[in-house]
Amino acid sequence: MKKYGLLFMAGICLVVLVFGHLHWKNMSQAAGIEGKKAEERIKEKEKEDREASLKPENNKQQSLIDYLHYKSLTQDKVIVSLMGSNGTSGTGASNSSNSWAGRLEKSLRSESAELETLGFINHGQEGYSTKDLLEGKKIDAVIHDNPDLVIFENPLINNQYQSISLEQTEKDLKNIMSKLQKELQNAKILIISPNPVANSKTENSLELNYVDYIKVSESAIRKNKWTYMNSMEGIEKKLKEENMRLADILTNDNIHPNDQGHIIWFEVLDEFIKGE
Repeated sequence: MKKYGLLFMAGICLVVLVFGHLHWKNMSQAAGIEGKKAEERIKEKEKEDREASLKPENNKQQSLIDYLHYKSLTQDKVIVSLMGSNGTSGTGASNSSNSWAGRLEKSLRSESAELETLGFINHGQEGYSTKDLLEGKKIDAVIHDNPDLVIFENPLINNQYQSISLEQTEKDLKNIMSKLQKELQNAKILIISPNPVANSKTENSLELNYVDYIKVSESAIRKNKWTYMNSMEGIEKKLKEENMRLADILTNDNIHPNDQGHIIWFEVLDEFIKGE
């Protein structure tokens, strides 16, 4: 009888242990689920706070990188489209990854986990002038991308080389911007000038030099309050700081940037985008 009593007590202990373990397991699972939910709530709150801090309406002087971060938090895909001529297409660089555009793409994607899947589309075309951009459907291609940011290299080197008048250059710039702003009302547009060239004072058949084209374009940009970066001035400033010559960063044609030129152009643009 005593034997059966001991077995009975052992059975009860076993049942208690089993149910105790199951209860503890359920409690642990519940605590784990609740902890995970709490962690998700914290992350969601952090995202909401970051989203609010980056909201363009709250940041009138917002940098372009913060704008892209905001877009990455509020939509599934962020797209940057490039449009321009030789500089944008990468002329002079040993390969596309060494061009300023290739370096910028890599830099933007390394900014945050959200921007790793950044869409980066390059519509640069060698030899294109402002007239070619309007007639060659490049603007339509950019609009079709539905980008969040457009970087537009104003192809003034080719306008000067092709002896397109200053009046037509200004008119083309206004038409390009009008079309982009009309069709891409939620996108930001950054206009950049081309790189410095060795013979910037050499005149074309209209007795106009490269600097003349820069000046007339900048005048229109200021009047319309468009976002603008003077690549030529930025690159020349860096050359002075690093005690380099313009010839050091141009290919043998003295017009297009080599790999070193593309690096410096990228640095100037990267600093502008980050508001540095």
